[in-house]
Amino acid sequence: MNDTREHILKTSLLLFLQKSYRDVTMNEIVEKTSLSKGAFYHYFRSKEELFKEIASAFFEKGAVDYSSFSKVSLHTFYNQYADFLNNSMLSLSSMVEDAGFRSFNFNYFVILFEAANRFPEFLKMELDLYKKDIKAWTKIISIARKKGEISSESTDEDIAGLFLYCNDGVFLRYVNSDKPETFRILLLNAYDTIYGNLKV
Repeated sequence: MNDTREHILKTSLLLFLQKSYRDVTMNEIVEKTSLSKGAFYHYFRSKEELFKEIASAFFEKGAVDYSSFSKVSLHTFYNQYADFLNNSMLSLSSMVEDAGFRSFNFNYFVILFEAANRFPEFLKMELDLYKKDIKAWTKIISIARKKGEISSESTDEDIAGLFLYCNDGVFLRYVNSDKPETFRILLLNAYDTIYGNLKV
């Protein structure tokens, strides 16, 4: 990515994490980047365009390539999934850490909610990602059940939802915690508990 474009995105992300979309002005963004208006507008024509690109980056980092995950066991699968999520979060946090901003806070959720509220395409993107997630998880759970790895009266899709829904709860706990535990550790603790209750 072009260094100037990356600088604009990083600077804007910091502003959107500190204030709402409505409260951040284009003049403020241009001023914080220390670019001339002409140089700035060469890259982004509007605040909306800029915000969309930031929100797109968030959604893209949450899109999982399940084809690279092992199908040997549910245990291996969810460990690889936890690694993926943790690496995605590290990638996002690296954009703001050197500016002294706390790596993760609730404002990351605000950006996603604002994007989904203002731009319908993001709501559809989130729904499409969820459908892809639930399909991949349901498939590995079905495989695990057939192999005799797990046993439960719950449907494969219900179990898949249980794993996926706990991501949000773990994330909320993580961003609201002063503990030095990593997101991956917290997530795997939750997954191991679910798995332990399913394991034959």
